[in-house]
Amino acid sequence: YRALAAFDLQDDALRAGLEYNVNYGIQQLLATQKVNGGWGWFVNSEANALTTAYAVIGLYEAQQQGFPVDDSVINRAHSYLRSSFVTPGLNVETWRLNRQAFVLYALARTGDSDIGRTTTLYESRDRLALYAKAYLMLALHIFSPNDTRINTLESDLINAAVLSATGAHWDGDVDRWNWNTDTRTTAIALLALIQTDPQNELLPNVVRYLVSQRTVDAWETTQETAWAVMALTDWMTLSG
Repeated sequence: YRALAAFDLQDDALRAGLEYNVNYGIQQLLATQKVNGGWGWFVNSEANALTTAYAVIGLYEAQQQGFPVDDSVINRAHSYLRSSFVTPGLNVETWRLNRQAFVLYALARTGDSDIGRTTTLYESRDRLALYAKAYLMLALHIFSPNDTRINTLESDLINAAVLSATGAHWDGDVDRWNWNTDTRTTAIALLALIQTDPQNELLPNVVRYLVSQRTVDAWETTQETAWAVMALTDWMTLSG
């Protein structure tokens, strides 16, 4: 829907279908938000930070496109996410640190940046997966776009990129606790680089690889598909 709006495309049937699906999705999320402000993977399961962060990004994105989402729904989600934080340390599992990077990005993206905790997690960046470093880049870019720490994280990403005949990608970054795969990492890294370094010469090669990984009309998992679509939409807007 954002791509349709950005390019001012005239396709009434597509627009109507998208509006129906977005409104349906919003209603489903509003109906399943829990008393504590979070969401669970299943309707009857306990809330968790991963699902909640993903849900609040979707609601905020819809709100920014003009769909009716009350601020109180997003504020309650923010409160739940803030209750989920862990203190980074050697005794904290890596997947929890990766998840915290996503939560910090979700908060920043939806208008509730936590500068202090983002700074603290940056100090533990050597333990983060590549996709989590990309989330941290995005969070920093939202509230401090000229921050030199973004350059450090970007260098880590660029140095880890794998170049091949099909383009550029990242691998060795599977994190099943957080739904992550190597293709998902590649999509999130693309999203981060588009935002923080839109002139980077690596970008077209990442786009080429990401498109090559699509089978028929989707990628291997719904998470790969969602983040690939978001990243490629940003690339379309950037490149025209």
